Amino acid sequence: MRNYMKGWIGSLVLLLGLSVTCVYSQEVFTANQGGTSQKNYYTEIDYENIGWAPIIKVTINGKEYRFAIDTGAPNTITKALFDLLKPKILSKVPIWDGNGSVDSLNIVNLNEITVGGVVFNDIPTVVPRNPVFFDCLKIDGFIGSNMLRNSIVHFSSKTQKIILTDQPDNLNLNQKQSTDLFLSPNQSEPFVTVIFIGKNAGTIGTLFDTGSAGLFALSLLHFTGTEKAEVFNVLAKSKGRNSMALYGTGIDMAQYRLRVPEFRINGAVFKNVSASTTPGEQSTIGSQLLNYGIVTVDYKNRKFYFEPFETSVDLLEGMFPVTFIPKDNKVFIEMVWDEQLKEKISVNDQVLAIDDISYANISMCDFLLKTDLYEGKDRSVLTLKTPDGKIKKVPINKK
Repeated sequence: MRNYMKGWIGSLVLLLGLSVTCVYSQEVFTANQGGTSQKNYYTEIDYENIGWAPIIKVTINGKEYRFAIDTGAPNTITKALFDLLKPKILSKVPIWDGNGSVDSLNIVNLNEITVGGVVFNDIPTVVPRNPVFFDCLKIDGFIGSNMLRNSIVHFSSKTQKIILTDQPDNLNLNQKQSTDLFLSPNQSEPFVTVIFIGKNAGTIGTLFDTGSAGLFALSLLHFTGTEKAEVFNVLAKSKGRNSMALYGTGIDMAQYRLRVPEFRINGAVFKNVSASTTPGEQSTIGSQLLNYGIVTVDYKNRKFYFEPFETSVDLLEGMFPVTFIPKDNKVFIEMVWDEQLKEKISVNDQVLAIDDISYANISMCDFLLKTDLYEGKDRSVLTLKTPDGKIKKVPINKK
């Protein structure tokens, strides 16, 4: 059986419904190599909040670079940085993207990288070919869990600082707000047990993934396993291209829009959480969790801490009945979630405008960085062009 390891852009799930995933497989190679020889280290690092993974500055060969901390991915550098550094190639491994397509990418030895004064050496690092995502965010790579696996990482959105240490006593941690942490064998992705309560209750080993922009995403695998137990409320079912992965857009497949009546992390309660299923094998708690409390990932001692700003949060809100996907500097209907609307809107209709804002020509970067095309709205009018060239206007409402 293959061992699957999540790849270069994690499972970026934007609020607009765009999912980007990549997993890679390798029978022998492990990314859990290298590290730091420093002991008793403690450093505070400012981070930039872009509504996704925290962005920090690192130093390589005396030069400063921008990296995202992505707990759901291995260490990664761009092709441009690879060409500049010319690191040793450790292996070339088959990479499966989230849609099942396969290719091979290089894993290299990142000889040295300094984060907040802590020097890490000989870290296996993936080099993806496609630069679009990195170019959009103007980042040079990811700090992944394989590099952090012997450290403790403390995220505080109130101070916008990350603390990196190897001594838990350096942090004021409350053991009552902790749970066991499980690390994947090949690259140390951090998994925590989350309690879900609906008509019935259940638990799922969920990846804490700062490379996921949402709060919660449920894998189809876990949805299928819990469907009969009615832990989650199904709001709608649709079929379409629900994901954009390393090698292109996804195939048409059935997906579900859900409401999670309640889930609990370390005693903190989240109610009425909106979510969608994803084609990947892993359910995720994403970087939005940082908005609701202080998170500490103690890789070294296998503990996960969450200190909530409020013990209970109700996140009930309506959702618009369509989602979008970009292609060739255009935007298309990706999913239609309202059965009645399917008579007026079809997958593959081009979105020319939302209200009075034109989307007839929009770059991939502009689309990716627009986390909510409907911000502040409960009603919008879509101007659409069908595949045969007909123009139509269709009003949609948040439900």
